[in-house]
Amino acid sequence: MGLLEEVGGHLVRLRTQAGLDLDAAASATQIPVERLSEAEAGLIALTDDELAVVARAYGVDATEIFGGRITPFRDYAGGA
Repeated sequence: MGLLEEVGGHLVRLRTQAGLDLDAAASATQIPVERLSEAEAGLIALTDDELAVVARAYGVDATEIFGGRITPFRDYAGGA
């Protein structure tokens, strides 16, 4: 499993724990539902700003999106 898929799984778990369905999460974060869905499926990386908004909306520290560890954004997003 790659990092995108791992983060996607964490996003699903954290959203569910926050009691939000995908539409409610999209509304709370102002991120299009299609984009959130693709991130949860491990198909795309959210930006660092989007990750911060998601963490606030889900009531968690951003490191929880990465399984509780600090991961440089460039590693998640595939950049250098």
